[in-house]
Amino acid sequence: MESGEHRPGNTLLSALDEITYRRVAARLRGVPLSARRVLHRANEPIEHVYFPETAVICVMSVMRDGGSMESATVGFEGVSWVSPPRRSAVSSCDMIVAVGGHATALPVADFERELADNERFATLLSRFSHALLLQSLRLTACTGLHSLDQRCARWFLTVLDRVPADQLAITHEFLATLLGAVRPSVSAVIEEFQKRGILKLERGRVLIADRPRLLASSCECYDAIRRAYDDMPR
Repeated sequence: MESGEHRPGNTLLSALDEITYRRVAARLRGVPLSARRVLHRANEPIEHVYFPETAVICVMSVMRDGGSMESATVGFEGVSWVSPPRRSAVSSCDMIVAVGGHATALPVADFERELADNERFATLLSRFSHALLLQSLRLTACTGLHSLDQRCARWFLTVLDRVPADQLAITHEFLATLLGAVRPSVSAVIEEFQKRGILKLERGRVLIADRPRLLASSCECYDAIRRAYDDMPR
């Protein structure tokens, strides 16, 4: 690979030094990710890890009765799974695509080898893991303490920071699943946001019409989550 050649639009991969990137580039594969695609299932072996570029992935905590709820959101700043040291490549959560887009896939064996042998790569992954943990902790508090309209606004803002345009495609039903809410309640919040001129619905897509008012409708958790990633490479 020649110096200056285009790299995938993922900050973890872009932050790799040229020698490291050359080593892994031959095993990287660009893949389209469609919404609702399950990348990893809880307690099942992992074959590839995914570095999102324009797609957004949600970490889902799954209950015995099949109920699930989003525990964290991963976009171009991260990766779909981080291996614990000396542990088999088995996912602890479901990883599902919330917003379709593009990603780069790497076989898990290559990922683990690079993580074990490359201190720079391990440091980048450690920073991401820490930010992901802070995000997950914050979402736990947000779910218990804040209203559904605040949580909806926070979710839209968090995802919008990870997609290339101020719009995304998501159904009310799927958003309700991510937020651990019921569909009618989520629909009522979105309808209210429409009436206030914050959101627009157009051909199955949600358009952000007034981001400042969306920000004002959110809770403090959006800013706390955003700050958790301040130590990530740019």
